[in-house]
This record gives sequence, C-alpha cells and structure tokens, in this order.
Amino acid sequence: MAARMQMLLLLTLLCGLSAAKHLGDLEAGGGAVGGLHHHQHHQHSASTHHRRRLQRDSRAKDATSASLGTAHQCEAVKSYFESIDIKSSGFHNEKGAICGGSCCNNATELELRDKAAGKFELLLHHHTSSLRGVLETNVKQFQSHVMELAQQSENNTQSVFATIYYRMVPRVRQMIGHLYTEIMNHMNYASNYTNSNDQLGRRSIGGVSSVQTHLEEAVHRFFVQLFPVAYHQMVHLNNDKLGELHEDYINCLQHNYDELRPFKDIPQQLQASLGKSVHMSNVFMNALIQAAEVLSEADGLYGEQLTNSCKLHLLKMYYCPNCNGHHPPPEAKLCDGYCKNVMRGCSAEYAGLLDSPWSSVVDALNNLVTTHILSDNGIINVIKQLQSKLSDAIMAAMHNDSELEQKVKKTCGSPSLTPYATGEPDAKPLAHKNAIKYATPPDPGMVRFLSTIDQSKEFYTNIVDNFCDEHHSREDHSCWTGDRFGEYNQLLINPGMDTQRYNPEVPFNSMTQASQLNELVDKLIKIRQSIGAATPSNSIQSHDIQSDMGHEGSGGGEGQIGDDEEEYGGAHGSGDGSGDGPDVTFNGSPPITEQEPRDNGKASGSNPLAATTATWMLLTLVTMLLSSCS
Repeated sequence: MAARMQMLLLLTLLCGLSAAKHLGDLEAGGGAVGGLHHHQHHQHSASTHHRRRLQRDSRAKDATSASLGTAHQCEAVKSYFESIDIKSSGFHNEKGAICGGSCCNNATELELRDKAAGKFELLLHHHTSSLRGVLETNVKQFQSHVMELAQQSENNTQSVFATIYYRMVPRVRQMIGHLYTEIMNHMNYASNYTNSNDQLGRRSIGGVSSVQTHLEEAVHRFFVQLFPVAYHQMVHLNNDKLGELHEDYINCLQHNYDELRPFKDIPQQLQASLGKSVHMSNVFMNALIQAAEVLSEADGLYGEQLTNSCKLHLLKMYYCPNCNGHHPPPEAKLCDGYCKNVMRGCSAEYAGLLDSPWSSVVDALNNLVTTHILSDNGIINVIKQLQSKLSDAIMAAMHNDSELEQKVKKTCGSPSLTPYATGEPDAKPLAHKNAIKYATPPDPGMVRFLSTIDQSKEFYTNIVDNFCDEHHSREDHSCWTGDRFGEYNQLLINPGMDTQRYNPEVPFNSMTQASQLNELVDKLIKIRQSIGAATPSNSIQSHDIQSDMGHEGSGGGEGQIGDDEEEYGGAHGSGDGSGDGPDVTFNGSPPITEQEPRDNGKASGSNPLAATTATWMLLTLVTMLLSSCS
C-alpha cells in the first residue's frame, strides 16, 4: 500500500511541472490569442442562452400537452362517476391526497370512500340475503311437499279401504282423516315456530320432542279405535251375525287392546317410524330457520365493522384507478393478491369467528338430510308407505282370526249385537276417485339444496375470494396494486384472524361489537348441538361438537402461516400495497441482497473484496491524472 502511495505522489509532481511549462507557452503567445478566446467565449454564451430558452419552451409545451391529456382522461371517466352519483367529477388542479390523481380532489375522494364502504357492505348483504333465501325457501318447499304427500296418502288410504275393506268404510273414514290431520298438524311445527313467543321452545329443536311423543300417542289412539271395527267387520262378523257391537263390548276391546295385540307389531313400528321421521323433519326445518336468523342478525352488523383503515383501502381498490383516469373493470383489472388481502382484511373478524361454526352447521345439515330425511326411514318414504302399513295391520288381524277371536272371548266374552242404527252399510262403496299418484319426490331439489348449502362453507371467505376471482388479473402483474398499475409483490395472507395480523394492506384490528358476533357464534353452536342431539347414533357426535367449540374463534383452523411466511412476519405490519418490489422494506430497513457485502466482524484489511476495491480506485485516479497532464 505504501508503494502505491509513493507512485501516486511522483506522478502528481511530474504532472505539475508539465502544467507549468504549458502555462508559460500560452503567456508567450501574446494578446492575439487572448482576443480570439474572448470572441469565442461571447459566441458560446449566446448559444447557451438560446438553447436554454428552447428547453424552457419545450417543457412548457410538454406540460400543457400533459395537462390536456389528463383532462381528456378525466373526461373519459366522468360518465362513470356520474353513473354512481359522484357529481364533483372532472379535471382538478388539486389532486386528492389518497389516490393522487387529477380526476379527484379531496372532496371527491371523501365521497368515493363512502361509496366504497357501501359497495363492500352491499356485496356482503347480497350474498347473505341469497343464502338466507335458499334456507327459507327450502323450508317452505320441503314442508309444502310433505303436506302434499300426506294429502295424497290420505286419499290413497281411503281408496284402499273403499276397495278392499268396504264394510269398514263408514266407520273408519273419519278416523283415517283424523290420523292424517294429526300428521299434518305436527308438520306445521315449523310455521308455529316462526310465530311462537316461547323462547324455550325456539331453542329446543333436538332430542325427543313433545311433537314426537304426541304423534306416537295419536297413532296408538288410532289403532285402539280401529280395533273394534276391524275385529267386528273383518274377523267376527258374517252373514248370520249382522248388526253393531254393543258400546260396553267396544269399550272392553279398546281397554284390552295392548294385551290382545290384534295387529301384531305393526302399530308399534309405525308409531316409531312416523314419530321419528316427523320429528327429524321438524329438526331439519327449524335448524334452517334458526340458521337464517343468524345470517339476518349478522347482516345488520356489516356497516359497524368497517374500520377507517378498511375504508381507505377499499377506496384505493375500488376507485383510485378511476381517479387516475383509468376505466373501471373489466378494463382496469385488480391484482388478485392485492384484492384478496384487502377483502380478507376487511372481513377478517366475520370469517374468523363465524366461518368455522357455520361450516359445522352445514356438515350437520348434510348428515341429517342424507341419513334421515332421504333415507328409507325418512318422512317421505314413511308417508308413502303409510296406507300399505295400515292395510298390513288389518291383514295381520285377519290372518290370525281364530287365535284372536279366542283371546277376545276369553277377555270380553261373546259379543251381543244391536241392529244397525242407520241401516245395513252398502255392500261395496265406490272406490275413492283419486288415483294413487304421488307428488314428484324432492330428491332433485334436495340434492340442489345440499350442493348450495355445501358451497356455503367458509361463507365469508368465499364471498370475498369469489369477488376477487371475478375482477382480478389472472397474474399479479400489469394490474392495479392500490397505487399504480404494475406487479404486486406483497405476500398473500391466508384467511383467519390469527393470520390477518400480518396482512400488508388491512392488518387485523378487533372490532367493538365482537361480543355481538360471539353471540351469533353461540347460536350456531347451539344449532349444531341440537342437530347432534337428534342424531346421536350418527356421525355428529358430542365430542365433535366440543372439538368444534374449541376451534371456533381461532380463524377456523385455516390460513395458518407456514414456516416460510413466519420468517417474514415482520415485513407486513403496514405495507401500502404498491407492489414496488425493490422498495419493499423489512422492519424499516432494506433487505440484504446477495450483491451487498455483509459485515461478518472481520477487519476490512483482511477482506479480499475490500483490497480489490481499493486497488481499482487507485488505478482509476492515476489514469485521470495522466489524462489531465496530457
């Protein structure tokens, strides 16, 4: 290093001597040369002044052209602004502080910020209303279909009795009507529920309900009343024994019905299947009603949950492209990552708190429909088979007539007959006019419902992601990043409250009405528990419910940051989403790149890279000095 410094000093001395000699030669040249130099200097100054004036004129002309171009762009988006009732549109000398475009001033941006917040709320309202409509419509359609099936089943039963058991018709027609009325009244439980003020009843939709118990009692009462008529007309009575049973004898038969068991096990089977299937139908319909209520209550909270940060970024996402003279989508595409970061950040608490328990309710409804509503023991098949079950019960008594008659005589004695009060019944009444025809089974409709409800899992996450899928650029470049069109390089954060604290656009900030959302979470958990209580032997078990309760509020167990993302966790506290890759900072300092030398604690003299750099600088300086000497 010392040798290099000595060489540098020697070259400097030689250069100084050469310069002195050159100066002396110039002085000896006399005044003629000096005059020439003065004339050349004057010409040079005039030329420079003229060139500078031309440059100023050119810049002024460019500025005017740019202003005219911007005004033309603003005029192009003015019609769009007017279509959304933004009147303060056009070209502005004052640029807005947020968007930085000449097509919006601060007053316009304030209007647009409220528009952006309303647009976000409207998006949530639309999807919530659609899903609520699916739930409420399905309740009405399902109930209407079951009612229609029950009415047709009653007609078919009356027709079967008129054709096969015609002697019984005058006495059983009313009993059959009462049985079906009981069934339909219990299926009206969903309607009673919606108008009920009994809060306890509104919550107790699972377990063995009073509906199931009352319907089983109604079925039992029907067979008790049917027994004397069936015994007298189809077992005991013949042409030599015309007349009616005495009232005391009828009472004896009915009182000993359970011991005599005239219809074998068929009544008990029908009691269980009909009672449970109607109960499950009510559990299904009431779960849908309660779920729709939760959606309605959540719908009323959307406006309250928007933070100022969220509103700011919604403005940047929805309308800042227009403030800079760009047309709205589909011409101006949003960067997919940017759109999802903004939308997920604005809906983080809803998605984090409600998506997981809502998905649990959806799973429970799917299980309930597939294993109970549409199964062989479901309400649809039970009602379709009802008339055949009633006929089978009478046939069982007829096939066991001798044994049954012995039991009856032993218990109640031989019957004494009284003349018919209204004359002998018709030998064979006309068959019921209604043909055996059933309503179209709801299977296709139920399949569509299951598909729709299944797609509603992670409801709030899907809303925002589907919106971005419709309006985003397929690739995150040459798209709107929030500040300009370019490449979006920020990290896309997965859904969930736990992960949204790393959101580079709208970091998670707990809302003031979180307690209201927690109340909705509790309601969803109760709906799931009620369905689980009604189906204890199936896949919805109590331990599953407890597991779900343990995960609720934690972001649904999704969107957890991986090891790679956790490494850069500090990079996403308050990024502006501009997408300028090289300008992204990590904790306030630029990231270390491979091209930058790293300080590893060693002295600079022992660093080979530092020595090479010093040598290169010295050689450059020597070259410059030699050039000046010449």
